[in-house]
Amino acid sequence: MQHEITEKHNVFEENGEVMCAGWARTPVFEYNSEQSKTRGKHSERDCYFISNTEVSLYLSVENLGMEFAVKIAVADLKRGGVIYDCVVKKFVFSKNELPESGISGELLYTDKRLQLQLTNTPNGRFLKCDFIDFGGIKNLYFNINLKKTAGESLNEIAPFERDRKYFYLKRFVPKFVAGGIIRVGGMEYSLNETTTNAYFDWTRFSKPRKHNYQRLSSDCFIDGKRFSLCLASRVGDNRYGNENCFFTDGHLEKLSQINVKSTGGNLDRPWYFKAGYSAVDITFKPFTVKGEAMAAYMDKTTVIFGRLYGELKRVDMDKPIVLDNSQAHIVLTEF
Repeated sequence: MQHEITEKHNVFEENGEVMCAGWARTPVFEYNSEQSKTRGKHSERDCYFISNTEVSLYLSVENLGMEFAVKIAVADLKRGGVIYDCVVKKFVFSKNELPESGISGELLYTDKRLQLQLTNTPNGRFLKCDFIDFGGIKNLYFNINLKKTAGESLNEIAPFERDRKYFYLKRFVPKFVAGGIIRVGGMEYSLNETTTNAYFDWTRFSKPRKHNYQRLSSDCFIDGKRFSLCLASRVGDNRYGNENCFFTDGHLEKLSQINVKSTGGNLDRPWYFKAGYSAVDITFKPFTVKGEAMAAYMDKTTVIFGRLYGELKRVDMDKPIVLDNSQAHIVLTEF
């Protein structure tokens, strides 16, 4: 049973164990890593996905134990093709800590090839990047302002089955619009707030073992309304709250267990997602370029770009949401 939580809760009890389990429409889970029994083993990931009908940008910054990584992919949706690269630093003893506050804080990272700035503000985010020899062939530059819009978000806290000192805390926030530019070599993409959506995927966790994780997401316009989707595999004890949901114009509708059928390692083949009595019946079809899936391979993460087809039925609504050639992507990763 899914347990919706409406009041603020600390993530950890005084003994350092996870206090509650469930999901919420607002960020009611108050996270303080210093209260945890596994404070030294915490991992964190901030992921941004920015898209319009011409281009998609995937940006993920990760602190995974003693490993720090920046993963970036730029997909040209009109011409076809994706350029990607990543920086992975292993055995890092001093963390490049990600901002904990949603309204303040900053990450500045610099090495010989990459300069990255992520700044949180009360009204949104500022993202700036200079990446030399991006993908081994071109330089990447982007300068993007993300502006907050009204709407709900998905917030989930899941302990692990046998040991409640381990936890998985997720926030999926599809409530930004983007303005700015992305420049890859000689190609330049303009981002306009009226046509460019952005979501923020925030994760904090401490786990006793590695997981293979997959998430199908979409953030586009359908019949003039913003549609956002998050269907993800299980991490921890998520009987009381999982990541599966969709949004229409900022309103969240929760979904329960999703059955996923894929074709194993053939990334160019369709994926099928079903739940309930046809409540969810959708197909993800990857874009292909020269017979290969249009995908980015960044260390332990793969992002596949494609389209959605099918239907989602809404609670208390006769008319389903029809997905017909709707932009989407699948994230596959190990953490």
